[in-house]
Amino acid sequence: MIKENLNKMIMESMKAHDTVRTEAYRAIKTAFMNWETSKENASKTLTDTDELQILRKMVKERQESAVVYQNANREDLALNEMNEAGVIKELLPQAASEEDIVKAFILIRDEEHLEPEKKNMGIFVKRIKAALPNADGKMIAQIVQKGVV
Repeated sequence: MIKENLNKMIMESMKAHDTVRTEAYRAIKTAFMNWETSKENASKTLTDTDELQILRKMVKERQESAVVYQNANREDLALNEMNEAGVIKELLPQAASEEDIVKAFILIRDEEHLEPEKKNMGIFVKRIKAALPNADGKMIAQIVQKGVV
């Protein structure tokens, strides 16, 4: 999905002299190449789901780095990290809302006649992730836990 257009995106950002976008796109390309060349993924191809997972991880890393830089009074570096995180976020689909996750939880509970018990928590999380691949895993776990407890 994104990998096919990445070189074109890098070229366009370079022509526009947009250094933040260029650096962010190059970092994405590097992350995708690292994933493909790693030992555990040697025989696999990069799927759309893998791409989104890598992008989410990159956004999280940049946000964490920005906090570290702010704590060290390096606002220039923090701003750069936040700008790159913003560029990467643009490539991600809109995340599922809490309301969407709750609806999916109720739907799964009713359709599959699953009791909201601790032993079924993993099943709920797996089914919700399958139904809403763009949902935040942490939010899914919190909502399922509330429904289970």
